Amino acid sequence: MWNIEGLDVYRKICDLIKKVYGLIGMLPSEEKFALGDQMRRAVTSVKLNIIEGSGKRTSKEFISYLNNAMGSLREVRGCVEVGVDLGYFVKSGRKETNEIKRIERLLAGYIKYVEKKNVK
Repeated sequence: MWNIEGLDVYRKICDLIKKVYGLIGMLPSEEKFALGDQMRRAVTSVKLNIIEGSGKRTSKEFISYLNNAMGSLREVRGCVEVGVDLGYFVKSGRKETNEIKRIERLLAGYIKYVEKKNVK
């Protein structure tokens, strides 16, 4: 079992969920169930993969879930970028895209840390 609640990357992901939900609220009604639903599922998947993976015993198992979380995090970034490209949240979207990139770097660093632990 891995303790994740105190990690900076985990706290930033929890904050990101709130920010992404705020962006979803800015979408026009015709996008709330298309792009908005995709954003909602992707951003919650980041947190849920980390939580689920933290219950695994080995580094290898946990890393698999962390990699899934990274994929979902990049999906969130892609969705935000689409929203920016379409003019739905230009200013706030660029800010959130930069924050997501920072979280990606933190998560990549945590994956390397877990790899070095090599818990079997």
